[in-house]
Formats: sequence, structure tokens, C-alpha cells
Amino acid sequence: MELEPEVVRSLMELVRRDPEAEITIDLRARTVAAPGTLAAFEIDDFTRWRLLEGLDDIGLTLRHADAIAAYEARRPSWMPTAPSA
Repeated sequence: MELEPEVVRSLMELVRRDPEAEITIDLRARTVAAPGTLAAFEIDDFTRWRLLEGLDDIGLTLRHADAIAAYEARRPSWMPTAPSA
């Protein structure tokens, strides 16, 4: 996510003056809003989608848990397996 430098300076000055100032980041609209400020920002679609879905790398992998389990069930028994914890 990137904001124009002057917007970042404005937001930093706002929170210096008022540490309780409310800043709202709207990922759907790709905007940042604060008293006296409304700015658009750029974020790539994949990262935006991951944030909206609450997915980290593990969460992304777990979306394929059924396919992973099916693959593991088909693996020949002579192949090495991960050690159990």
C-alpha cells in the first residue's frame, strides 16, 4: 500500500496533534480518511483480496486442505513422509 508522501506527513502531523484521531482505511474503496484528509491509495488486487479475506500464507495454503489430503492419500506408502511432531 502506498500513499503520497504529503498525505503521510499530514496524517503523522494529525496524530502528533491528536493521538486519538480516527483514521479509517477502506480497502474496498482503496481510501484513507481522517479529519481533513481523504486520499486514495494503490494496492495490488491479490494483496487487497488477501487482507479482506484475512489470509496469511498458511491460510492461503489451508484453502487447499482437501486437495492436499487427497494428494497425500494417493501417495505411495514407500515414499518418505514428514516426521510427526
